[in-house]
Amino acid sequence: MEKKTKNPYKNFMETFGDDYIMRISIEELSELIKAICKYKRKCEDVDTDEKELRYKILDGIADVEICIEELAYMFDGFDEINKIKQEKIEKGTERALKYKEKK
Repeated sequence: MEKKTKNPYKNFMETFGDDYIMRISIEELSELIKAICKYKRKCEDVDTDEKELRYKILDGIADVEICIEELAYMFDGFDEINKIKQEKIEKGTERALKYKEKK
C-alpha cells in the first residue's frame, strides 16, 4: 500500500499534473456558474427544488475551493494570494463605506 502524503495538493499535482488540474478547475468553475444561474432563475420554474439548487451551489463552492487551493499550490502563491486578498478586501470596504455615505 502506498504511503499517503500529508499535503494532498502535492499528491494531486504529482499524480495528475498541471494541465489536468487546470482543466478540472475550469470545469468546476463552470459547474458552479451553472448552479448559480439555475438558482437565480428558480423563481421562473414552479417545479424547482430550492434545497437541491442550494446544495448544488454549496457542492460547487467546495469543488472550486479545492481547485483554487490546488492552483495556489501549483503556482506557489499562498502567501501572495493572501496579501492580494487583503488588499482587495480593504478596497472593497472603502468602496462600501463611500457607497453608504452617498445614500
